[in-house]
Amino acid sequence: MSGILSNAVSGLQASQNALRTAGHNISNANTAGYSRQEVNYVTRPEQNAGGAGFIGSGVTTASIERVVNEFVTAQLRLDTSTFNQLNKFNANIGKMDKLLADTSTGLSGALQSFFAAMQNGANDPASTPGRQLIVTEAESMSIRFNNLNQRFTDIEKSVNGEIRTVTEQVNSLAQSVASLNQSIGELRASGSGNPPNDLLDKRDEALRKLSELVSIQVVNQGDGDVNVFIGNGQPLVIGIKSSNFNVTNDGKIQLTGNNSNVDVTSQITGGQLGGLVGFREQVLLPSLNELGRIALTMADQFNTLQQEGIDLDGDYGQRMFGDINDPVLAANRVAHGNNALPFDRIISVTIDDTNKLSTSDYLFEIVPGSSNYLITRLSDKTVVEQGTLSGAYPTSISFDGVSVNLTSGSFQGGDKFTIQPTKNGSRDIRAEIKRPEDLAFASPVRTASNTSNAGSGLISAGEVLSLVDANGNRLPAFSKPGELSPPILIRFTSETTYEVLDNSDPTNPKHLVPALREQIFIPGSSNNIFTGDIGEHIVVGNGSRLGLPEGRSPQVVTALSDPLAKNGYLAEQLHFTIKDPVTGSLSTRMLTTVPGATAMETAAQISSVSGVSARAFTTATLTDLNLATADLAPPTQLYINGQPLIQYNPGNTAFHVDVPNYTVDGESAFNDYLAQQINNNPNLTSLGIRAQSSTNPITGAPELKLVASSGVDLDIRLKSSSNSSVDVNDSNGNPNVRLQGADTGAGELQGIVVGGRIDITMADGVSLRTVPTDSPLFGDSTRDTFAGSSFIGYQVAISGQPKAGDTFTVGFNTNGSNDNRNALAMVALESQGMMQNGTLTLEDGYGKLVEEVGTKSSLSKINTEASKSLLEQTQTMRDSISGVNLDEEAADLIKFQQLYQANAQVISVVRELFDTLLSSL
Repeated sequence: MSGILSNAVSGLQASQNALRTAGHNISNANTAGYSRQEVNYVTRPEQNAGGAGFIGSGVTTASIERVVNEFVTAQLRLDTSTFNQLNKFNANIGKMDKLLADTSTGLSGALQSFFAAMQNGANDPASTPGRQLIVTEAESMSIRFNNLNQRFTDIEKSVNGEIRTVTEQVNSLAQSVASLNQSIGELRASGSGNPPNDLLDKRDEALRKLSELVSIQVVNQGDGDVNVFIGNGQPLVIGIKSSNFNVTNDGKIQLTGNNSNVDVTSQITGGQLGGLVGFREQVLLPSLNELGRIALTMADQFNTLQQEGIDLDGDYGQRMFGDINDPVLAANRVAHGNNALPFDRIISVTIDDTNKLSTSDYLFEIVPGSSNYLITRLSDKTVVEQGTLSGAYPTSISFDGVSVNLTSGSFQGGDKFTIQPTKNGSRDIRAEIKRPEDLAFASPVRTASNTSNAGSGLISAGEVLSLVDANGNRLPAFSKPGELSPPILIRFTSETTYEVLDNSDPTNPKHLVPALREQIFIPGSSNNIFTGDIGEHIVVGNGSRLGLPEGRSPQVVTALSDPLAKNGYLAEQLHFTIKDPVTGSLSTRMLTTVPGATAMETAAQISSVSGVSARAFTTATLTDLNLATADLAPPTQLYINGQPLIQYNPGNTAFHVDVPNYTVDGESAFNDYLAQQINNNPNLTSLGIRAQSSTNPITGAPELKLVASSGVDLDIRLKSSSNSSVDVNDSNGNPNVRLQGADTGAGELQGIVVGGRIDITMADGVSLRTVPTDSPLFGDSTRDTFAGSSFIGYQVAISGQPKAGDTFTVGFNTNGSNDNRNALAMVALESQGMMQNGTLTLEDGYGKLVEEVGTKSSLSKINTEASKSLLEQTQTMRDSISGVNLDEEAADLIKFQQLYQANAQVISVVRELFDTLLSSL
């Protein structure tokens, strides 16, 4: 009977456990995170009944376990994290989208109103009301920028505050998981290894709530503990220990634990925290930077044009908006990291070229233990600049249109600085024009054509390119108020060549420094007179060895076909250093000139260097021509490059000219004749040789000027049987060489070769050094005045077909109240590509910002709805597995109740049997 009773009691206990478990399930049907539990039974070991065999001994409750699927649980955490990230991201980006797209709060309407006012002012530049409207709209525009920046800043503060709140919740949940790890471990140890189901549910629910806040990776250790990691494996919970999040003042998220402090901002994904960080890093800060770039570009471009014009008072304009490189603003573009003491580092960021600005922040770091530095563009993790700090300050590092200026301080290995060129641009923009008269609508440059010009040449009105040179110094042309220094005379020396002169003294124009002489003109085309390259330099050849060296004598030859001695041009080496404008890399090119080569040949050799062009020309002056006699007869003859100039009547010795009734009377008239002969000779014209009869401005003596604009040598020869003579000079101050005839009957042929000169033009980034020291081009353009800047700061163009002797002038634009050229240039900024290397206008830049935010907002809504649906599906799957079904539990109650009653009936039978046994005794 004891066996029967034991079996019944074990069954009674098993059914009781089942009833308690079912009741527990029913009680927690609505408990968040609760997992349905079920009882597992095993049969007790059977007993040997002797010859009858083995007989059963009842049932034992093996375990009470949760009904869970670890894969579904992990998937639920993942989907929970994804949904909460997208939902938080969507809620914030929706605010941004509405703010930017709304015409009452966005920038588009303000831009349109401002440029409409500019157009109205340009239409009537003398109108004070029109000017006043521009002043008002400029103020309104800057306020709109400021308001948008303030709204963005408020959103950033709100997001950073929410990040702090969420990280505190993460810390609390992480501590909870660590505490549950400890409790679970203790209960497992005291409960023969059986799991404490309710605590496991609490831990799973804490992990699920944690996944609402941040994406986590959960690793089961197998001993009941779980470890939790975030990001790239950063530990949040390890066993019974947890790390803590903290947020710095600038919104960076750091994970503190095991005596370490790691910045994990870039590793945060998933959950509300991931949504907040993603919104801030992917939408808010780039939008703030883009808005700042637009503000900086607008301020810089309008300030530049405003300062390049003249106002109603005839003064150069002042800035329309605040200086974008104000020292205070430049210093605020740098966020100092937690660098080592002392805090004495003075560093700033100035804007060099708004067209090259990106919308990214940068990390400037000095490699620990060295003086090597790296500058990384944070948007794409690209190293944009690297090098070594020499320790000599101040120094600057330039990249992407900005310069990082290290002024002084203890810069050392391990230092880090965040460079933010555009972040505060929309905050700092301020309208500075208060008086309508201060708007500089007129251009300071005015051009004119000489009314006596014989050709059809036309000169443009002129435009200002820059007030400053490559070093930021004001150009001489704009150094004096109310003047163009110097005024310019453009004089055509032929139909295809011209020279640019300093016209300060109109009675005696002089060459500029460096000289612009024998410039090529293409008739019928628009020819820019000046360079637009702010860094261009010119080396002006002095011709000391290209012309007539001191002590040189004429050479006597017997026939015209006999060659004369060459021009005396020595061989020299030219070393060019060329800086790539994109990469900044340096390359070198060395040339060795050919001794005795013509200037034209040497110029062609020099022009083969990238970024270098050489202009060659040859000049000579003939004076004291003792040939002009009424009975001039053969064999007297003057030759230029093999072409005879004096004509005689066929069959006799009479002097012949083409002009009827022309008589040779004096040297000046004979020079006119020779000039006509040269200029009408097609062979000489094909060589670029021309002549001009003139009077020496100092001596008043007649002279014949020869110019070979091609740079060929001038071969000048005289043949005469009389005492005729002519003096030859190379127009460079060298002593005259006299070609002297002799009374020898047939006449003696004397000649001399005059070599040319070379002017070398070098683009920005090109420098030149020459050897030997006595070479005609000797010098070093990087160390002395060997090369002069050719950038004058403005541009004019001449078109049509000017004639030799035509002149054009460029001077200051006085009384320009009705001039709207600079105003039109300001209006043109509306459609001008000024950002992202000229690919975006101001409106395009803002439209791109609105479009990107709008597209991301729309996509975020779609992804949030999809993620929500996916989360609901996963939750349903989890509930179908682990959730409590009250109908099933009710059925189980009936079943377990019947089981209980049956086992109780067995006990009742045993009791009756026992009573019967006792009665029988």
